[in-house]
Amino acid sequence: MTTIESTAFGRLEAEGRLLKPAHKGTTHHAGRFGFRGEIAITLDPLLTLAAVFAAAQDGEPALSFLAGSLASFKQLPSLVETLGASLEPKGKYFVYVGDLDRASRYQISFGGVPFYVLPIDDTSVYNELIELFYLDKTKMKKYDTAEKLDTIVDGGLKYDTSYEAISYEDGLKRL
Repeated sequence: MTTIESTAFGRLEAEGRLLKPAHKGTTHHAGRFGFRGEIAITLDPLLTLAAVFAAAQDGEPALSFLAGSLASFKQLPSLVETLGASLEPKGKYFVYVGDLDRASRYQISFGGVPFYVLPIDDTSVYNELIELFYLDKTKMKKYDTAEKLDTIVDGGLKYDTSYEAISYEDGLKRL
């Protein structure tokens, strides 16, 4: 049976970083543990990755999927540092950033781990992901939280569009 301790969420849970869970448990996919809520990047002062959708497979040391939003592009290195070994090059990671120009869409690697870095305005991460992955919003309204999470994760794991690859430092120059 899949438990939080047998996934990449185990360490984050032990450190008290999984906040405001709307879902924290197994999903409808065998061996998948999902989380929807916030992840604390720093605890004092509190800085979070908000509106998180994340998943990990039983027995795997890294998250297979992560999406959420940051207020500032400058918070990306702190997020990467906090997640550390919970990230891997084959994972799919989507970070929506509040201070990016609306037309900005980048791929940025940190230590070989690629991130899709996208702008967010007045919408939610949930709506952004539905649009990005071409999911049926009407069908999704009928799903429970675990099934919504599975649908988003499955869409994200299949996502293979490329955006301009830049370094974090180049991204800072474009703010």
